[in-house]
Amino acid sequence: MPRTPASGPAGLSALYLIFTALAGLLLLAFLLPLLAFLPDLEGREVARQLEQAGLVRSVAISGASATLATLLAAVGGVPLGFLLARDRLRFPWLIRTLVLVPLVLPPVAAGVLLLNVYGPGGLIGSALERAGWTLVNAFGGIIVAQVFITAPIVVVTAEAAFRAVDSRLEAVGATLGRRPGQVFRRISLPLARYGLLAGLALAWMRAAGEFGATVVLAYHPKSLPVHLWTELTGRGLRAALPVTLAALLLASVVLVLAQRFAARTRNGRGSVRALHGPARPVPPREVSLSPAGEHEAGQPLVDARFTLRRGEFELTVDLEARQEILSLFGPSGAGKSTLLAAIAGLAAPDSGRIDIDGTRVVGNGATVPPEQRPIGLVLQEPSLFPHLSVRENVLFGADGPEAGDRFRRLLAVTRLDGLEGRYPRELSGGQQQRVALARALMRRPRVLLLDEPFSSLDTNMRERLHRDVKRLRATFGLCVIYVTHELRDACAMGDRIAVISDGRIEQIGEPLAVIRRPATYDVARFVGVRNLFEGVVRAAGEGCVHVSIGTAPRAGTTGETDALEVMAAGDDTLAAKDDALTAGDDALAAGQRVHVCVRPEDFEVADPGRAGSSGSAGSRSVNAIRLTIRDRQLRGATYTLEGWAGASDLLVEVELSVRTYEALELANRGEVMVVVAPEAVHLIPDMRTEPAAGT
Repeated sequence: MPRTPASGPAGLSALYLIFTALAGLLLLAFLLPLLAFLPDLEGREVARQLEQAGLVRSVAISGASATLATLLAAVGGVPLGFLLARDRLRFPWLIRTLVLVPLVLPPVAAGVLLLNVYGPGGLIGSALERAGWTLVNAFGGIIVAQVFITAPIVVVTAEAAFRAVDSRLEAVGATLGRRPGQVFRRISLPLARYGLLAGLALAWMRAAGEFGATVVLAYHPKSLPVHLWTELTGRGLRAALPVTLAALLLASVVLVLAQRFAARTRNGRGSVRALHGPARPVPPREVSLSPAGEHEAGQPLVDARFTLRRGEFELTVDLEARQEILSLFGPSGAGKSTLLAAIAGLAAPDSGRIDIDGTRVVGNGATVPPEQRPIGLVLQEPSLFPHLSVRENVLFGADGPEAGDRFRRLLAVTRLDGLEGRYPRELSGGQQQRVALARALMRRPRVLLLDEPFSSLDTNMRERLHRDVKRLRATFGLCVIYVTHELRDACAMGDRIAVISDGRIEQIGEPLAVIRRPATYDVARFVGVRNLFEGVVRAAGEGCVHVSIGTAPRAGTTGETDALEVMAAGDDTLAAKDDALTAGDDALAAGQRVHVCVRPEDFEVADPGRAGSSGSAGSRSVNAIRLTIRDRQLRGATYTLEGWAGASDLLVEVELSVRTYEALELANRGEVMVVVAPEAVHLIPDMRTEPAAGT
């Protein structure tokens, strides 16, 4: 295929050459006026300008007025930029339009508008004149004109600077007990500082160079642009060149500073202070932390019953958690993080109540802000404050004389000794998450909220942090709510599991109970029941229920395939009968639809050549299925076999240990007999109300 001009290395090279040429022409257009005036600059004229002091005075007036105007613009512009960045204002599009009007207006038109308000007879000007003040042809008029023109630059750059700050850092700061003003001063403002300084530098330069609005409202005293205009119109071009040189030098200094600030913002770097402490963490020493007082028996630490709506999504919660680790498990988008945000105070429920440690934090017409709730929060990203050291991060939410002692103890139990002087960028992922844990625990919370904090770590590090959290929970007597979408993590961490789907908690219970006895079809899918079949109850009585699983003959097989018969005993057991699956629940009635659940790991392989071998049923009543293997996959320590049940098109998955797979020499076998114990099969009533066909 012939290469198109824009594709491949040759096409890219041609494109870069064209772009380089166009960019070069533009740069030449910039440089030519800047450099061509130097040969025409006369030393005698420069000396004359300096001797008459007009140039020096105009530079001083512009510098002073620009500085005051920039400070005044920052007083209102920085807060407005922050509110816009955090979407805290109604009709933000209208506010941005109003802010940008002075930038798109002709400067003279801006001056006319200002003169109409601040001039003689104007709305404000007349009041000032009665008080003996005037802004026309006065230093104050220069400042008013410069504020009007430069404030939009401050607002726009401030909004951009605050948008570059991760808002999750502010949320974490609130959960650490800091009020909004403290969070702004200690987190938002320091992290946005270089973007703000770059914007203020540009605003200062724009104020110092403002001519149109200034000359209309305040022709005297002469600022640098006005002085330049009078020299040009009164004495000609050569007299204006020294003033132009002064303006260029002033602009160059400010632009260099602005570029340095902007570069720090882009690189995400601040001043790097010297590291303290050894390069390697000191091994943890044995410490004893006083456990939290025993919670009143039977009283939950978290009692949440609320509804929260976000657009078309609705989260309905009915949840209790005590001194335990409760794993909140479910797929992405189920509402897990929103639930945690509501408990933390970062999202407001539309109705209902939330109690934490016996205190009503939502309900009765009042909402307790996050900084006043006894909670700690650790997010998926560590969300450490990048401008603070480990010590400063952990102590961010600390108060009281015991903070130092608690800090040292927390560093020991979280294995962070020796890292106090390091910054987040100098820590590994596991170390960062341990710092986040220590920081959350510094407030002595009663409830610790973990929003998938270990999902980005490798398996070994994740398991170590699981053990750390369990140890910390027991040490401090906490209620831990741990959000995850990984079943393995949910089981490894949780004393109980709460399965959430589409904004509703489907089931809560001990991990094994939820895995082996899922309450709904969705829960069965989420907890890994890959053998999930639809069936119909055919008969029930005397402690047994017969269920049929309808199937069709598999392509390539001869004859018809009858429905697999399932016989269920009243004690939730199954028994095998020829080729039949049997399952049980004596509460089921004939004609009722059910879902038959069998976990892949609950199957065994029956080896007919060796009695008593792996999978031999012995004298037990079991379900036996002849499996024609379609696919096999090695998954670490296990093999997964997928095959058809008998001659049907029913696909069954079986999971075996590698040792069993090799011992039974299944690598070369295309067909095996698998059995499943009666107690390993679970039935879930189908919620559909229409009767099954044939009943």
